[in-house]
Amino acid sequence: MTPSQRTLLWVYAAIIAMWPIRHLAIWFIFRKLDILTPDSPRLTMDHPPLVTAIIPAKDEEGTLAECLASVCAQAYPNLEIIVVDDRSTDRTGQIAREFATADPRIEVLTIEHLPPGWTGKTHAAQQAADRARGDWFWFLDADTRHSPENLEIVMEYARDRGAALTSLLPEMRCETFWENVVQPLAGIVLMQSYPLFRVNNDRSSLAFANGQYILIKRSAYEAAGGHHAVRDRFVEDIRLAARVKALGLPIRVAIAREIGSTRMYASLDQLVRGWSRILYDALGRNPWRLLGRLLDPLIFSQTGHVAFVVALFLLARGHTSPFAFWLLGLSVVHHIFTYTVLARVYHMSVPRSRYVAWFPVANLVMDVILIRAIKMCLTGRVTWRGTAYGPTVTSSTRPVTKPVSPN
Repeated sequence: MTPSQRTLLWVYAAIIAMWPIRHLAIWFIFRKLDILTPDSPRLTMDHPPLVTAIIPAKDEEGTLAECLASVCAQAYPNLEIIVVDDRSTDRTGQIAREFATADPRIEVLTIEHLPPGWTGKTHAAQQAADRARGDWFWFLDADTRHSPENLEIVMEYARDRGAALTSLLPEMRCETFWENVVQPLAGIVLMQSYPLFRVNNDRSSLAFANGQYILIKRSAYEAAGGHHAVRDRFVEDIRLAARVKALGLPIRVAIAREIGSTRMYASLDQLVRGWSRILYDALGRNPWRLLGRLLDPLIFSQTGHVAFVVALFLLARGHTSPFAFWLLGLSVVHHIFTYTVLARVYHMSVPRSRYVAWFPVANLVMDVILIRAIKMCLTGRVTWRGTAYGPTVTSSTRPVTKPVSPN
């Protein structure tokens, strides 16, 4: 074995050594997670505060009905619901109005134009918040579903923790091959920058919230400037949480188990475009941070696949030197450590996931997502849900809101 081969093996061994450390890190992080289940305590009081559920919806005809049905079925007794039909071109508004006719707690707002300087979601959320009467605002994405006890459990969790803002990470509903393969890994890439044990630590300045599910006190929302203060952000949830925490108010993020779920994206194209947008903004629109996330799997994961293939190639060509056997052995150890770590993380986001073996494919898709996000940093241009956003927004039309009577 040549000196250069020995050096290469030692470097590779050092890369592999990071995976046992990651096992320990995951064990430590998982121990500190707050997990809410149907058996978690529920808020019980004679006069619970009014909660306003706010659901921005743009072209959500495929998901809105199930979301609204689950919100209307909440056991929590003091609830009003505002649905914002944000420039939809499908049956979203019709579905919302049908529910409003059947349930007097529901009000529908219709937005026809997006003003300059806002993203569609932040504008819709702010319009609804301006009309809301609740002491708490419950911001939900239209692709979420919630068990009947959900709000009672999260309200009690917020009360017990003294949290001004509480957010959930729902279970992912993955129905297609690409969802099952890519969604868990994309979530891992995001949460590497926002470990929840630090987010939930009042002494840490790190803040995070998941915009699919945010429960926030009205007073905290207004003190933080509401969505107006984060109007140009694509991950307004994280920025809003940061503003709340900067006020010295506690925030908490918990994992949902069997009390809430979401289906974010249904196709590979949606996954690539959606996660590119999320990571672009979540990592501060900073190409260097995104490059770091790109290099991490290239160095610590994909080297295992390369080493395995190279070792097999050398042995197939008759190179039976110790180097080839050591390289093969180390690559097998590398794969064992990698897949056991990933199995634990995949199962956290998608319980009983059977797609960990497709991790190499997911890695390649994530490479594309991160490269696309880096390109967004360089151009400043993002297109999402039919709206093009650039360094400056050219639209100058004033927003129009139309409250629709539930009767």
